[in-house]
Amino acid sequence: MVSLFGLRSVLFRKLLRDLWSQKASLISIILIVGVGVQARIVMTSVWHDLNQAREVYYRDYRLADFSISVKRAPEHIVETVNDFPNVTSARGRISVDAVIDVPNRKRPISGRILSLPERRQSVLNDIRLRGGTWFSASSRPEAILNQAFAQANGIKPGDRIEILLLDRKHTVLVVGLATSPEFVYLIPPGGGIAPDPARFGVVYLPRDFLQRSANLDGAINEVLGTAMDASKQSLRTTLSRLESHFEPWGVTASMPVENQHSVRFLRDELIGLRLSSYIMPFIFLAVAMLVLNVLMNRLVAQQRSVIGTLKAIGRSTAEIMLYYVMLGAITAAFGGLVGSGVALWLQPKLVSIYAEYYHLPGLEPHVYFGIHLAGILVSLVFAIAGSLFAARKAALIEPAQAMRPAPPEKGGRILLERFGILWRRLPFRWHLILRAVFRNPFRSTVTCLSGMVATALMVAAFNMVDSLDYLMAYQFKSISHQDVTISLRNAKGRGLVSEIGSVSGLGAIEPQLNISCDLEHGDRRKKVGVTGLPPDNRLFTPLNATGKPIEVPENGLVLTDKLARILNVKTGDAVTLQPSIGERRRVTVPVVGIVETYLGLSAYADIRFLSRLVGEQWAANTLLGMTNRTDRQTSLYTDLQEYPSIVGFSERERALQRVQE
Repeated sequence: MVSLFGLRSVLFRKLLRDLWSQKASLISIILIVGVGVQARIVMTSVWHDLNQAREVYYRDYRLADFSISVKRAPEHIVETVNDFPNVTSARGRISVDAVIDVPNRKRPISGRILSLPERRQSVLNDIRLRGGTWFSASSRPEAILNQAFAQANGIKPGDRIEILLLDRKHTVLVVGLATSPEFVYLIPPGGGIAPDPARFGVVYLPRDFLQRSANLDGAINEVLGTAMDASKQSLRTTLSRLESHFEPWGVTASMPVENQHSVRFLRDELIGLRLSSYIMPFIFLAVAMLVLNVLMNRLVAQQRSVIGTLKAIGRSTAEIMLYYVMLGAITAAFGGLVGSGVALWLQPKLVSIYAEYYHLPGLEPHVYFGIHLAGILVSLVFAIAGSLFAARKAALIEPAQAMRPAPPEKGGRILLERFGILWRRLPFRWHLILRAVFRNPFRSTVTCLSGMVATALMVAAFNMVDSLDYLMAYQFKSISHQDVTISLRNAKGRGLVSEIGSVSGLGAIEPQLNISCDLEHGDRRKKVGVTGLPPDNRLFTPLNATGKPIEVPENGLVLTDKLARILNVKTGDAVTLQPSIGERRRVTVPVVGIVETYLGLSAYADIRFLSRLVGEQWAANTLLGMTNRTDRQTSLYTDLQEYPSIVGFSERERALQRVQE
């Protein structure tokens, strides 16, 4: 290699001249390679940063593998959980929804209140203190707040907030700020799309105080556990056994860790990042390979006589072939170095964006030299592949043959010339252009493919933005029409719903019954939310793909097409349904309709039919309301706080704003 391309070598000097003479074309290829390499390096490096921070955080702060919620169970029941096969450890705690009042905030805030031991100790779903201290074991009520929630609302240790637990307000002193692996992505446990720490908070209270305040003395309502085998099938079997064990205490929900909202959002983000780290670089490097192939073929054609001369003075076929491969490899190496340099600048910025949404303590950018080297090597592989055809073509040129002019390109009539009427109407210059295009099919195909890829990338990017805008408008404007959504602690009857509907400032009000249910059909099983709708629903109107409202019959379920495919059912089939609240009876219900929708896995039923399945004549746990436009005052929310059954508020316009942000 040194003898071929040493500083005094003829081939080395020719290499420098060719690089300079083709600098414009090579720079464009270098930039394309650079984009592909930096995409590979940045996305792979950020994936490693996120994944490592996630694994360390989950491990060090003992994220539970599963959770089971019950109405009320004695504390000693946790000891029996440890005796179950596949369970390695378990912890009982209290978890309740509540309304939080923050000073200088006009709107009440929905919150999840969780218990922690009075004395600092390592527990499942532990917290990491980011400011302040642990509970002081004093007689005054103290609280530790989720850090993102506290920062969004300007709360610091030493401030006081009010929490409405059952029918009593408690003023608590904030003593610490913390993060938890359970809430890396801070969205309400009931679900959501975008985090909104200003309107949803997590508060940790001492165990004994929360037991007394939530009327759970000597009891718990949630069990967390870790498993020896945390695979999907093993956890499903373990949860099934535990559900049967907890049946006397009223199981309301069971969830493996993979279905926990924060875990699922972060996992899906990592999957998407991993896929993008392969797809995007491949597109750019493949385009660079095709363009480099065209450039090298053109260069070989131009240097035909030079190649013949080099062979005549003793340069071997292998040397000539290696020369053109080296020309492409040097171009790719420059592109790889450019991409590596851009990646070093871009990676910290992308990590900082992720850190705004995913609260991972150890999330910091790291330089992975192996990833940088692999990115450059991949670019070299593509460049060598793009140069080999031209290099082989150059190697086959013989000195005597190179002394003569190159044979003309193949002639003959092209396909369009068969259409005489059309061909004669075209100008002569178009004859030349079309013949050049169709007589060089490979070059023309590469050019077309490059243009197609560039256009596809731009169109896909613009379409993604338009698609998201359309889906947001579809969800928040076409389907949802309410101004405010009110969440109730438990399903309630018509009396309370009518009473809340009479609150000043509320216009129309529409009840819903939202229940998490297990749906089974044969060997297929899926836990989904079933929404019970009133017959004259106007504030929430699910639509099918044609934009028509879904008609919900008096009996049976209407499934979205995606859910129907998962369960392998069609209209007229029967599925087994087990609700997570009420009597939790397994019942067989018919599938009376399947509709095509854009978003999510959903099932709909008549609110009276769904109420009967949980053992009630009529019940609702969610209220959709319209507010009087001239009466949207803080007094509305102040009046609503007088109802202990209300545990949360959300505004449609606020949710849309957060998604757009």
